Amino acid sequence: MMTKYKLIALDIDGTLANSDGKITGRTKQVVHSVARTGAIIVVATGRRFITAKPRVLQLDFPDLLLAAHNGAILKRLNGELLHHQLLSCALAKKVVHISKELGLRPVVFEGTQDSANLFVEDYGDRLDGWERGYLEENAAHLKWVDNLATDLPGDVIEVISVVPAEKVHEVAAIFQTRLNGQVKPILVIINNGRHAFLGLSHATVGKDLPLRYLAKKMEIDASEILAIGDNYNDLDMLQFAGTGVVMENADDALKEAGFYVTASNDADGVAAALERFVLSGDAV
Repeated sequence: MMTKYKLIALDIDGTLANSDGKITGRTKQVVHSVARTGAIIVVATGRRFITAKPRVLQLDFPDLLLAAHNGAILKRLNGELLHHQLLSCALAKKVVHISKELGLRPVVFEGTQDSANLFVEDYGDRLDGWERGYLEENAAHLKWVDNLATDLPGDVIEVISVVPAEKVHEVAAIFQTRLNGQVKPILVIINNGRHAFLGLSHATVGKDLPLRYLAKKMEIDASEILAIGDNYNDLDMLQFAGTGVVMENADDALKEAGFYVTASNDADGVAAALERFVLSGDAV
């Protein structure tokens, strides 16, 4: 069966995976059916490659492409690096400096290998419980330094801070202003809406970046791209794609942005959207 869509981009958390982090049998079956149409499937996530890979392995689909760190790193599942865009060391140091001025506790992600390093200072009692838990989970990849503003090894992937969700848009705007648009703030609401990850990356980074790279390389028009997501870090790819779909469990502001709204991640919303737009041949 032919479909007009040649490139399908899917977020993981809150989208492909349900609330338990599982990809259901129905979703897996539909993704395989979509692959048989000849469409390229890219999973685009804010996660690191090493934490995203076990989730997408549930699909049993080795030809999948994985765009990690909100599109900064594009790899095959075997770890082959296809495309990447790093943040210069000089800009990263400026981001760290401003982050500290704002009372944030930045973590710097570095390296294009599958398990990126997390450069971090000892923030002691300034970490809240959620941040402490996140660092403990990633203990194997932590690189402790005295001062992130001076002790970075070179160019990095991104600088991430945890910010109260209600302040994250305001804080993102401060970075944009202070650094004259030289960095890209990427927001992910987490922890049941209480916290947000604020990532600062190279100005061109976003989940649209790997899609632009693949579209150019394979001569795919934006109208032939479908993207599905549920969070603010999905906005770039939703806007770039000819068809953008958001999950029912997305933030209200995203659901009101004019994209098609499918069922929630706990009701096989990805499968429903792919059946409607790709497998039945419906256009928006």
